Amino acid sequence: MIELTLTEREKSLVVVTAAITFVIGFWAGLWSVPAQALDVPMTASREAGETIYSLAYRPVPTSLPVVSVVLPAIATLYLYRDKLVEDSTEVTEVPADD
Repeated sequence: MIELTLTEREKSLVVVTAAITFVIGFWAGLWSVPAQALDVPMTASREAGETIYSLAYRPVPTSLPVVSVVLPAIATLYLYRDKLVEDSTEVTEVPADD
């Protein structure tokens, strides 16, 4: 059995790399779909005397913009988590009573 030991820096870099790779793969998957497949039929309905057209279905996940921004942001925060914790805590030395 292989035992893998990583430093905190290496663990952080793995997390950031995985997040960026996931987002790039998400977009590459969308771009690999031919444009004809994204030509979505429309449905028409009448409301208040007006014809309203809407998509029959959504060809693209609605989570794509959120995932593209939030996942790398969380990974970046994870990368700098130690620095953020160290900066936020105020350590003061208390002199010992003799």
